[in-house]
Amino acid sequence: DEPSEWEKTELDQAQVEQRIKEYNSQINSNLFMSLNKDGSYTGFIKVQLKLVRPVSVPATKRVPSLQAGRPHPQGVKRRTSFYLPKGTVKHLHILSHTRASEVIDALLRKFTVIDNPRKFALFERSEKDEQ
Repeated sequence: DEPSEWEKTELDQAQVEQRIKEYNSQINSNLFMSLNKDGSYTGFIKVQLKLVRPVSVPATKRVPSLQAGRPHPQGVKRRTSFYLPKGTVKHLHILSHTRASEVIDALLRKFTVIDNPRKFALFERSEKDEQ
């Protein structure tokens, strides 16, 4: 994991089309990328979750009150926290203009996580020769 300098390079239509063809030739599923007439593209990304802390979801059961027969006061919210299994994978349909924060929000919604999205980050991982 070496620091790298990010440069934003613009690709022309032919380069985008070539990269999409390369991507589609390398995947083993039906989750292809497709190029639209306006130059944008859509497709699926595979997100592998590697969380190091538990996530919170809304409680699924009503928790009994401490005193039998007395309901919880209005406004009390219950939540459950747990660790997601390492290596949990989710596929998301994205557009070429989808931002990283939108990907994080979509993943949290899919898992009904109620934690603040600012507590999460999205990283790109590349593999070459199984490394």
